[in-house]
Amino acid sequence: MKLHLNISDQVLEDSVTIEAHSYTRQIAQLTDFIKTLDNPIERLKAKKGETVHLLAPQDVYRLVIEDKVVHLKTLDQDFTTAYRLYQVKDLLSTDFLQISQSEIINLKQLDHLQVTPNGLVKLILKNGDVTYSSRRYLKAIKEALNL
Repeated sequence: MKLHLNISDQVLEDSVTIEAHSYTRQIAQLTDFIKTLDNPIERLKAKKGETVHLLAPQDVYRLVIEDKVVHLKTLDQDFTTAYRLYQVKDLLSTDFLQISQSEIINLKQLDHLQVTPNGLVKLILKNGDVTYSSRRYLKAIKEALNL
């Protein structure tokens, strides 16, 4: 990948242009990183009981809707949040991947996966949680993991 940098006092507003042959995972990560420079999400507000916690996104293993409430699952704890799943998805980096209509996982916390005989993907996270993708998201999962 080539990098061209032009610093000039003639430039009125900073801008970034990416030229690529195709839209790859690297390009997606790069654009995601650039977007977060203006609005970085450093903490996610979550509750456990009546206590409010500020969680670092990298500590969240998965986000899942249970009983119409979004749960943030970490290594060994379960938190709830007032965010809707689509709202959280927009705040998170490309390290997070939606695997079904009701779940997003942190790819950096993925331990391994297995393709089941019925075509679903069984995902096992580093904290021992086991979840399954829906067929609708199978193509996105394969692209994200380069399968």
